[in-house]
Amino acid sequence: MFKNSIPMIILLFSLVSGMAHSGRYWPAPNLSDWNIQLNNGVAYIQSDQMAEHCANNRAQINMTGTEFDKALYAYALSAKARGKGLAYVVDSDSTICIISGLQEKD
Repeated sequence: MFKNSIPMIILLFSLVSGMAHSGRYWPAPNLSDWNIQLNNGVAYIQSDQMAEHCANNRAQINMTGTEFDKALYAYALSAKARGKGLAYVVDSDSTICIISGLQEKD
């Protein structure tokens, strides 16, 4: 009985432990003073309010051609055009911060 469930338990433990070490988070504070620029196929959001571990006070949106990346870029451009602030999601384990989520803030 237990012999067949051991691989399933190991798989479940691996998945749970992988999620526990995930470093993605919404840094504080939100960005109220920020700029966006496109350079060599990468969109950079730069701000002095960026998370401390992000090199050069910036985080990037990779422009790989996926609909998700295009949507993030369009969302950021729209927020900038309307003078909105941003909340953003980055990984805490890297100094090259890649944005994986955005939310505009008033």
